[in-house]
Amino acid sequence: MEYQDLILTRDGDGVAVVTLNRPDRLNAFSPRLVHELLHVVETTERDDDVRVLVVTGTGRGFCAGADLAATVEQRAEDVEFDQRDGYRRMLQGPIGHWGVLYAALGHYPKPMIAAVNGVAAGAGLSLSLAADIRVASTAARFIAVFIRRGLVPDTGTSFHLPQLIGRGRAIEMMMTGDEVDAERAHQWGLVNHLVEPEQLMDTTMALARRLAGGPTVAIELTKRLVNDISREGLERQLQNEAWAGTRVATSADAGEGRAAFLEGRAPKWTGR
Repeated sequence: MEYQDLILTRDGDGVAVVTLNRPDRLNAFSPRLVHELLHVVETTERDDDVRVLVVTGTGRGFCAGADLAATVEQRAEDVEFDQRDGYRRMLQGPIGHWGVLYAALGHYPKPMIAAVNGVAAGAGLSLSLAADIRVASTAARFIAVFIRRGLVPDTGTSFHLPQLIGRGRAIEMMMTGDEVDAERAHQWGLVNHLVEPEQLMDTTMALARRLAGGPTVAIELTKRLVNDISREGLERQLQNEAWAGTRVATSADAGEGRAAFLEGRAPKWTGR
């Protein structure tokens, strides 16, 4: 598959690096990017030469979530892309294409490291949470932005975030949409390693190569032992998020949240 919205490289030491490559949109997800990332997950899972997957972003953002600010032309291209055979299957079932991607990330058997170089918001926050280990630069920011748009958390955020930082901190993040900077994220346990921006990829790749050079079977089975405890809960929660997301999407507040974001103003919530 020829990628357009991401870059996939292999270092020869068992590490594959996928770099989200929409820097002008802070690497926000388009339908194409969702599909391309799923393809990376599925192909590297079956590739014995890949023992560790690293996910990062170009420019100032790790991933700003869904691209709500796409132009009419871009949305038209995405609709056309949605109809292709390779993508249509992702739209089936209650969890839709987002759920298919994040379920695949949840089932990924190999170690995955997120190198968080900048803002991780919405589904971008969820992408960082789906990784086994997070290395963040001091420029990173974490935002459960859903509530700012009048929406509920999705893409697994409501499942992963409480496990990492506890219910109290997680529910405050999700109910307020407040930004959490890299230092606080590190203090809370959301981030494993905090480094200066220029050290991010060197630190991440050193850790990735260490895991790639380790006892692969034992490492993957260790991940499976941990994940098997919660995998059923993740898939059930993805379905719960899809139900709640469908319900809230018809609310007046959801429409107002999107309109306010696109118009660059504060939303006027009505509770309807």
